[in-house]
Amino acid sequence: MIRREIIERVRERADIVEVISSYIPLKPAGKNYRALCPFHKEKTPSFMVSPEKGLFHCFGCGAGGNVFTFLMRYEGISFYEAVKSLAERYGIPIEEVEGVREKFEPYFEINRVANEIFRMKLLHPREGKIARDYLLRRGVLPKTWELYGLGYAPDQWDFLSRFFEQKGKDLLLVEELGLIIRGTKTYYDRFRNRIIFPIEDTRSRILGFGGRILGEGEPKYLNSPDSSIFKKGECLYGLKQARDHIIEKREAVIVEGYFDVISLAQSGLRNVVAPLGTALTEPQLRMLKPLVQRVLLLFDGDQAGRKAAMRAVELLVQEGMEGDIVILPENEDPDTFIKSHSVEDLLRLRKGGLEFYCEQVINNYEIKKPEGKFKAAQAFLEFLNKVEDPLKKKIYGEYISSLLGIEPDLLLVRLRTSVNRNLERRRGFLSAEEVLVALAMQYEEVLKWLEEEDILKEFSSEILRDILKEALEAKKRGGDPSVEIPVMLQERAVGGGIFSFLLSEELEDPQKIFRDCVKRIRLRALRKRRERLLEEIVEAERRGDEEKLKILLLEQQAFLKQERALLESLK
Repeated sequence: MIRREIIERVRERADIVEVISSYIPLKPAGKNYRALCPFHKEKTPSFMVSPEKGLFHCFGCGAGGNVFTFLMRYEGISFYEAVKSLAERYGIPIEEVEGVREKFEPYFEINRVANEIFRMKLLHPREGKIARDYLLRRGVLPKTWELYGLGYAPDQWDFLSRFFEQKGKDLLLVEELGLIIRGTKTYYDRFRNRIIFPIEDTRSRILGFGGRILGEGEPKYLNSPDSSIFKKGECLYGLKQARDHIIEKREAVIVEGYFDVISLAQSGLRNVVAPLGTALTEPQLRMLKPLVQRVLLLFDGDQAGRKAAMRAVELLVQEGMEGDIVILPENEDPDTFIKSHSVEDLLRLRKGGLEFYCEQVINNYEIKKPEGKFKAAQAFLEFLNKVEDPLKKKIYGEYISSLLGIEPDLLLVRLRTSVNRNLERRRGFLSAEEVLVALAMQYEEVLKWLEEEDILKEFSSEILRDILKEALEAKKRGGDPSVEIPVMLQERAVGGGIFSFLLSEELEDPQKIFRDCVKRIRLRALRKRRERLLEEIVEAERRGDEEKLKILLLEQQAFLKQERALLESLK
């Protein structure tokens, strides 16, 4: 972790106009600068940079942020790497927070040494022959062993634990990393008689390992357990090798297994990664989001593969990402398919994620019957509720309505989304929640006000609520909200309107704006509670429950009184 003071010095020294103009040509436009957006194709410049506010925003595609997030998106790098790059550019020495880097260094060193041993065993003329023969039978060439650092754990119970013990290493650390397991009397190795796949981050540090057994035995695949430096749901296999190719193509191909990655990469599809034996997760997609415009997900052709593909599309939509799906023929996976087909054959199978999802929903219900059509509409409503962007929600809703043969407004009304609201947001108007995020980015004291008002629990947007909660936690750790909130907005792809608002508006009285937003959020929450109360009143009347009805009517009067008071205070 880099010290906050260093990040602030870098931000102060790194002139956003100077930095961005080193990548794309900027032209003056009043007190701002304008350019063709580097993140999407356009003929009329809609990309604006504000030196006064230290922000950029594209009014076409919605990309926006500060000098750090520009580098993250343009170069496809992490926040840490963006700070480090700018610090080097402006001659600012980087200092890590004392103890943080050193704390995990022994873990990385143990994994590095273990990986060297695994690689040495694979190449050993006698001991590694069984593993080399297996890889060659699967068509994996020696140059690919080297590229992915493949290794071999011999069929011995304690060769690794004995090695570390002889070297005087702390076996408790080796155990914590999952390389060895404590038995009743001594330690034994987790990985035995397995091909070893080192799992690296983009800084070439080894976080953990995967292993594929040679011959019979269960489990066929085995991963390191989660540790201080390794979380399966937050890592992608092959990302280090694929990152430059992903950035070049602005697309990542996501498969399911280690050999899928290796076989496709060896066949020339180098922008390929895989989760680690689990379903795709939000953190994994967020790792890819700054690097890509689209993702391509490959799944087996069986029922389980189709269900996994549907879950993946839902996750993409929730994260505000675009993607395509390839469903392979039955009894095929990417590893087997690519051995008898070309990369072009594989890519010809791709289908838009939304189209695939809609096909599957329609196939699951008999939409020619009223009951089937209603159930399909319900399923689509749940899907559309995951879409954060109101314009995209409207477009998707119209497309789905055309498939069901119903009026688009019927779906949109159920989603409480109106055409007018979408048009307003396109012109730059924000919800009260988005305005609070914008304020928190510009004025540090807003986070304190949020805590005092305890308003986050009333947020309707889980994403914005989580961003502000994380900003509060980061501030308590010494972080800088003005730096960290743009990064979180970019990772979750929800900041377009917020950056547009900040570039277009002058915030003369932030405290008044804050109070008004809080009142509007409370008013909306109050109206929702009153709607639920009305349903209870109708039910009590239907049952003839006079006592319950009397209590509910008193509650309704109290709600109406609170609502009138809030409306009066907003005048």
